[in-house]
Amino acid sequence: MTGSEHFHRAEQLAEEADQHLAQEQGQAAAAVRAAVAQVHATLAVAAAIAAGSANKGRPELPTPEIGPPLPLPRPPGTGPLPWT
Repeated sequence: MTGSEHFHRAEQLAEEADQHLAQEQGQAAAAVRAAVAQVHATLAVAAAIAAGSANKGRPELPTPEIGPPLPLPRPPGTGPLPWT
């Protein structure tokens, strides 16, 4: 399934879960449909992240060096650990 298909299936299952909640004994079926809808929604998000990633092998993560260097003396806890 594509991300878009996962998204539409999640919406469909969420609507079905809502309909089952209105029934007297449909709460178990509603819970199952809601859980499966959540899985499809998660897969849709994962597909969107993968589609937006420039490197298909792994998502791009920011490196620690993206900010400007801190002035000296550095605040506590912002530098490498001291050698002991």
